[in-house]
Amino acid sequence: MRLPGFDHFVPGTIREACDFLRDHKEKAKVTAGGTDLLVRMKQKLLTPAFLVNLKGIPEFEYISEDQGGGLRIGALTRLRSIEGSSLIKDKFSLLAQAAGRVATLQIRNVATVGGNLCLDSRCWYYNQSHFWRKSRPLCYKRGGDLCHVVKGGDRCYALCQADTAPALMALGARVKVMSFEGERVIALKDFFTGEGRGVNVLQPHEILTEIQVPFLPSFSGGVYLKDSARDVIDFPILGVGVVLTLESGNGLCGEVKIVLGAVSSAPIEVGKAEKVLKGEKLTEGLIEEAARVASKEVRPFTHMGIPASYKRRMVEVFTKQALIEAWRLARMA
Repeated sequence: MRLPGFDHFVPGTIREACDFLRDHKEKAKVTAGGTDLLVRMKQKLLTPAFLVNLKGIPEFEYISEDQGGGLRIGALTRLRSIEGSSLIKDKFSLLAQAAGRVATLQIRNVATVGGNLCLDSRCWYYNQSHFWRKSRPLCYKRGGDLCHVVKGGDRCYALCQADTAPALMALGARVKVMSFEGERVIALKDFFTGEGRGVNVLQPHEILTEIQVPFLPSFSGGVYLKDSARDVIDFPILGVGVVLTLESGNGLCGEVKIVLGAVSSAPIEVGKAEKVLKGEKLTEGLIEEAARVASKEVRPFTHMGIPASYKRRMVEVFTKQALIEAWRLARMA
């Protein structure tokens, strides 16, 4: 498969990039690492007339502590840098774990955290060659009126499989988005639409420029676990991001966030499972109960070759493991 023809624009500033997107709208696509975009272009899922390469704007590649408290990560920061950052490993370990589980070392040396958060949803009936797709009717994601995965479904059920998304959502992250109209900051939980056809709220003229993560309270622990067919290369069958905070002195569970990835068209926070733990004295039995509730709270479906029954069972197994490890880390903090 060959890349379709396109013009390549390398802006020197974010203003140049925003102005170019304003002028060319849907004809232009933003790229940084390009590890997902170029594959989709070869499959002719996208055929933009222009690629706007952000790698010429070095000021958006950074990891720093915010003066107001928290972590700031430039959207062009490579996943390998996040994986190896001493600051992130020390204070936001689950983000380093999530970044380190993306694809292979070679890809993490190129791919960016902004690109991973903006990863398009995936489906076996969509992420195929142009000639393969021609043999089937148009689905919702291609502008049609049916879903090949969920028969009779009224929307696109393609999966959100970005590894960093569940970890950052569990951390309460926000993203900064810029355009020729100015900038806005969006809570990451509101960044994803839950609809496979348009996985996030970014407009064609907008660029994600920064991720903002608040510092965790004392006595907090965070973990990201991933189930995949192979240890490297593969997208997650399931991703689980957990952040757990103990109340000082009494050891009760103060706050807990449990976010599941690759079970729907957006990362899902399982609030009913969190309520099982909040304000309670943690035990392994209580954690097992919370994991069972989490497995019942999600509605997985057979997709990408993975049976729904297997995924539901793995939600229980991996949620329990992540909670136990986060609890251990919180007691050590």
